Amino acid sequence: MIAPSQLRATLRSRPCYSTFVMFQDPAVIGMLAAVGCDFVIIDHEHIPIDASMVGQLVMTAHAYGIAAIVRVRDLSRGAIQQALETGADGVMIPMIESAEQARQAVEWSKYPPVGTRGLHTLTQSFLLSQHQGQASYPPPPSAQLDYPVRMNEHVTVVLQIETAKGHAARDEICATVGADVIFIGTSDLSQSLGVAMNAAQMQSAIDSIISSATKAGVGIGIIGPSADALKPYADRGVHFLTVGADGALFMHGARMLFAQTKS
Repeated sequence: MIAPSQLRATLRSRPCYSTFVMFQDPAVIGMLAAVGCDFVIIDHEHIPIDASMVGQLVMTAHAYGIAAIVRVRDLSRGAIQQALETGADGVMIPMIESAEQARQAVEWSKYPPVGTRGLHTLTQSFLLSQHQGQASYPPPPSAQLDYPVRMNEHVTVVLQIETAKGHAARDEICATVGADVIFIGTSDLSQSLGVAMNAAQMQSAIDSIISSATKAGVGIGIIGPSADALKPYADRGVHFLTVGADGALFMHGARMLFAQTKS
């Protein structure tokens, strides 16, 4: 399990395993932390999770001492800012298809002078950050100056390449200053390329993205159905490793259990 303050640094040093959180119940976070998940990704893109529930899930993750990233609905200032104001340790932005989109994602994720994220001192993120010591309100001027600096260093920015257009622009996207991880969205990429997941063209596309990211010195992420399936990528230096989603893990465990009852 990776502590919230250590996610960005740990992703640079070793393979880290996560899963997408689909279930809208904070108890799921505690269960994943208990079984050794390194960090969680709250999926606000595909799952209609209420914004307040995203905040509860992030708060629960921090209570258990496990880092949480939020995958936002789309590339927009509002989606990114709202996710980060929950106190999330990072954002994952889907469907990045150009260098300009990649730069925009980083800009909206970081405070000046690095980016243009807006500062508010009554958000969950800011208030939680002040309770490391004796907190007071209004915060002293030093807190308002120190907080953006710490958050710029703390927040992990993950850009997803998952379309043919994004794949074509992979070199420019991977070279984006401020991007921490390039995450390969295999399902959408295979759909966009018009090839099966196990096709040689698909593996070639994955390899080319890994090559571009490695050349640019940026982290790499990918999803797979199991730790065994992800091991070849871990051996190649891919550190952001996602094993399915909580729903898939639940179904896998339930299938194994009920199969035993019928044997």
